[in-house]
Amino acid sequence: MICPQCRSADCSRSRRSGVLDYLLSVAGIKPWRCLTCERRFYAGKVAVSFSRYAHCPRCGNFDLQQIARIHVERGTLVFLKRFLGFPAYRCDVCRERFFSILRYHPILPSLVPSVLERSSRS
Repeated sequence: MICPQCRSADCSRSRRSGVLDYLLSVAGIKPWRCLTCERRFYAGKVAVSFSRYAHCPRCGNFDLQQIARIHVERGTLVFLKRFLGFPAYRCDVCRERFFSILRYHPILPSLVPSVLERSSRS
């Protein structure tokens, strides 16, 4: 999980508190907390603020390779998506091949050390 504020990959699940957290959990959106900047945010496979960019539907990875449309064999309405010219992507992490109409924008985690690492060095 990548924090939408500081882009650190040092995030963990946060406890649900309140009715909104439980309602969002039913929809698959869970609370997270960044251990670097202490920000609390909501995410499914990716943070809600990053969901408008192309990402892997299986693992949520943003580092994708654009591939030829003919290499995507599985999915819904594959023939129509090829005909309409949807861009095809491949995730290096889980090797998933898919179509996405979302804008491609690689979002990579920053190399900011977490609060725990900083306190152990002191």
